[in-house]
Amino acid sequence: MIDLPKPGAYVVRAPHANHFSQGLVQHWLNSQEETPFKSCLWLTASPKNEVRSFLEPYLLTRTGAPKGLDVVSVRNLWPKGHTKNGIRQLCRSLNTLCVLKPALVIIDHAELWFNDNAEPVSRQNPLAQMRFLHQWAHHAQAHVVTTVQGDLPEWCTFADGLADVSDHGEFEFRPWWPTQWGLQTNLWNDPTRFSKLPIHHVLDSRVFGSLKQLAQTCHRLRFDTNELHGIHVQARGEMSAQDASVLIRMGADTVWLQEENIETWLGITAMQLHKPTLIQPATENHQNTFARDLHEVFMPGLLTVVANPTFAAQGLMMLQLSKQWSMHCTLTRLSLMHHMTAQTALRLANWSQATCVFTATREAIYLLKVWVSEPDDTSYRNWLESCFRENLPVLFSGDIQFLGEETQSELLADLHEELEPLSVEDLMGTDLSEPAKLAELWDETPEAMNQNRPWTQRLSRLLGEEAK
Repeated sequence: MIDLPKPGAYVVRAPHANHFSQGLVQHWLNSQEETPFKSCLWLTASPKNEVRSFLEPYLLTRTGAPKGLDVVSVRNLWPKGHTKNGIRQLCRSLNTLCVLKPALVIIDHAELWFNDNAEPVSRQNPLAQMRFLHQWAHHAQAHVVTTVQGDLPEWCTFADGLADVSDHGEFEFRPWWPTQWGLQTNLWNDPTRFSKLPIHHVLDSRVFGSLKQLAQTCHRLRFDTNELHGIHVQARGEMSAQDASVLIRMGADTVWLQEENIETWLGITAMQLHKPTLIQPATENHQNTFARDLHEVFMPGLLTVVANPTFAAQGLMMLQLSKQWSMHCTLTRLSLMHHMTAQTALRLANWSQATCVFTATREAIYLLKVWVSEPDDTSYRNWLESCFRENLPVLFSGDIQFLGEETQSELLADLHEELEPLSVEDLMGTDLSEPAKLAELWDETPEAMNQNRPWTQRLSRLLGEEAK
């Protein structure tokens, strides 16, 4: 049984998600005397005969059904439209099952609920969706485990815990996972070897006045040098698990949510401990890389071209997060010249310098970028000029920067409902039959998926094609 110390919403990725779910139920059935979970609810999309054959040995050896286990089939809900409203409908359905008092909830095929494109765009925010499931789990005091396989959907990055397991159901990789005292990761260091590190930085939330300052300091300590060291955050009860997981991805090894004696828990000496008190002013280069990496945390792998609906849904999320993190989000529309196509313009995009999200219609290219703070006109214009390897007046008839959260939200809603959307394949296709005379066109797209960033480099096995 995997260790689930607190109620919450957990995501576990396995080579075969269905097999892992069955193995989790089987482990619960076989260890009912030892497990802290006295009841288990299994929402499965497996065929009836598969579930029946799995449970048959237990039904034959007991006088009744296995005590405490409730199995609910969701196989027929999707085609009949009963999953309309997505994750909200799932939580409503779970509310009707609260009478069963499930301590452990196992959900197969969670994508049926999370990836419901019929929902209004304002409800497709993956952060809000996972928060909704998290709130239900805390309301019901339940440990909710959703199993996935292959590439991780966006909503997985906002879970209370995320882990990779092997074919045998053993932990292989824990990007972040809760403990009794907070969250821990093996992204940067092996936790079993903390005592071997020469120095451990402990950042106190009372010294660093905001979440943004804590994240910037974690990021600078982790990436500005190649030294081996531990980075820990003492949050003192002022932070949610979701925010703690962001700090972990920005460089922290652990986040201690309550008052704890870190030295004792980590098994380190006072000589290894360093408590920074000065907040060094960030350089312009560090501010840019910090904004880029924070973007990667919330939108993994999406500093590239995406479809209009993805741009809209994720853009609304980034507007919300920018406000929460005291950062700034810009939305820009570049109107194409009449003789210019979106595909040609994007083949001239300067991906590595733009570090933003692109989408396009037949009339315009749209850019979404996150900044540490609101840029001045000069910085904004310099960035915009660097986004393409051709002068902007050659490609575009003009540009508009959309200001104000309400105006930006309206634009994103319009893009979501674009009547003639262009697919990513349309935009980044390899058909070069169209003559290009503007400049030497770069016809390869891998730079759009540049992996030379701390977050994507460390999580390539979670986000790339080599995912198990």
